[in-house]
Amino acid sequence: WWLRDFALFSALIQHYQNDCWSSWDKGLVHRDKDSLVQWRQILAPMIEREQFVQYLFFLQWMKLREYANSRHVRMFGDMPIFVSRGSADVWANQSLFCLDGEGQPTAVAGVPPDYFSRDGQLWGNPLYRWDRIRETGYRWWIQRFRTAFDLYDLLRIDHFRGFEAYWEVPAKATTAKTG
Repeated sequence: WWLRDFALFSALIQHYQNDCWSSWDKGLVHRDKDSLVQWRQILAPMIEREQFVQYLFFLQWMKLREYANSRHVRMFGDMPIFVSRGSADVWANQSLFCLDGEGQPTAVAGVPPDYFSRDGQLWGNPLYRWDRIRETGYRWWIQRFRTAFDLYDLLRIDHFRGFEAYWEVPAKATTAKTG
């Protein structure tokens, strides 16, 4: 479910030499179908290489996991609740994140001020549009969890509490105080 977009995104990062996808060709920023088809053709060798590398990784990982499990060792994964703006996840699923029409975040994650930091922590990860995620039946999250459970025997969700409450900061803020 993720490989096609991930491989194209990886090839585009190599082509543009940056992961700031909002600075790429506007057709790519807005994921225009014709533009995606054109770039898939232009970057076909790079895309195929990335898909093959992913295939090899998963093949090797599953063999390693099987070997570890046969010796009563369980694989423990870590999944952060927030993802990077410069990720295939955000680029391929823009409607699920707090972004404007040009792919710029409108709200980002952070931590409120406390006795450790009077300014709070400004993480900068784009926040989720839970209303839109709900409309999809939480498909992106369900796929993400299924993939993680295919890879790991145990899974830790980093900042799990973010499902219940999170600190939303305006994207243009310089500190997390204004969340």
